[in-house]
Amino acid sequence: MADVTGGHSSPPAAAAETLPDDVLAEILLRLPPHPSFLSSASLVSKRWLRHTRNPSFLRRFREFHRTAPVLGFFLNSSHGALFFPTDAPPGRIADQVASLRRNTGDGLWWLVGCRHGRVLLRSCDWANLLVWDTMTEGFVCFPAPIQMVQADADRDAAVFCAASAGDEDRRSGAFNVAVVFVSGDHVFGCVFSSAIGAWGDVISTPVTLPLLMIYDEPAALAGEALYWIVNGSSLLEFNCGSQSLALISRPSDMPATHRWNIRPVSLEDDLLGLAFFNDFCLHLWVREVADDGATNWVPRKSVEMDKLLSLPVATEDSRRRIVPAWICGFSGDGNVVFIGTPAGIFLVELDTLKFKKVTDGSLLIKTVHPFESFYYVPNEKGGKQESAIVGNQVSEAGGK
Repeated sequence: MADVTGGHSSPPAAAAETLPDDVLAEILLRLPPHPSFLSSASLVSKRWLRHTRNPSFLRRFREFHRTAPVLGFFLNSSHGALFFPTDAPPGRIADQVASLRRNTGDGLWWLVGCRHGRVLLRSCDWANLLVWDTMTEGFVCFPAPIQMVQADADRDAAVFCAASAGDEDRRSGAFNVAVVFVSGDHVFGCVFSSAIGAWGDVISTPVTLPLLMIYDEPAALAGEALYWIVNGSSLLEFNCGSQSLALISRPSDMPATHRWNIRPVSLEDDLLGLAFFNDFCLHLWVREVADDGATNWVPRKSVEMDKLLSLPVATEDSRRRIVPAWICGFSGDGNVVFIGTPAGIFLVELDTLKFKKVTDGSLLIKTVHPFESFYYVPNEKGGKQESAIVGNQVSEAGGK
């Protein structure tokens, strides 16, 4: 790499300058997927910068690594939405914890979810929604459906790209926002399209349960459908393609579990997963669909977290029994899970079982929203590395 402070190339970097372009591209292609590595490579020389900015190379880079790395997570705090990077320098996205606060006369904006490089926030009363694009640092603010604002029960929302799952540019195109809410004995759904700047029709279906509660947790995307946990164990399906709503039962032999310990999960090939945490063990099920359309929950993986992590035993305070561990969040491909404990939050890669502690004192952090992206800002001036995901810039952009 370059000796940025001295202005001269180190011997390895100088030797790399003699390599043919196709060989250099193959070397850069095999850098780790975290954006900081390409950002560092762009500092070596103008030639390396040209390679790392080439759209064709970036397309190959995404295809080669397939899954975008988890760069950090968002969460709600008493000060609004916050972003925490999960890597220590030089992999940190920003030097300090980034804030997604956008103060208006109505107060703070609260995080709802993030997906495909975009972050969805809401006003305190759900009257307005805001989608922030982490690549451009721009945002779009629009009113929520009046029916949802006036709803007398639970509601939630999710952002997702309008492009198909196979579209390599899905993070740079139009986006959709889906909302679900309960009113009376019906559950409702509606989709906002940024391509036309308007909401579609509000659809509904009757609910036979005496009380439907949509848990305030991230939705999972599988194909054209979004899934939320409702009433602690069932799932609410909103198929945005067919414009239909349905309730899905959990696996029949799944034991009862705390609401913090069950999450819908997006898996490969547009499959839906369901994860639950029971007796220090993380269980992952997948919902398989037969040729005739019949569905069935099938166990896929179990990980004994008490053997993998140093999990504390349950403790008690004057008010309640504190659970020893819980599911905080899942990445978009279902491979990375964040496990919360009274001692901190652990990031666990389920395919390799590698893990690391990413925060301390996480007792009050119930839910995190993992953020994944290949995106980086190449530095053309040879100065300090920049990041495309710097929260204070979002606040400035939002305040204009």
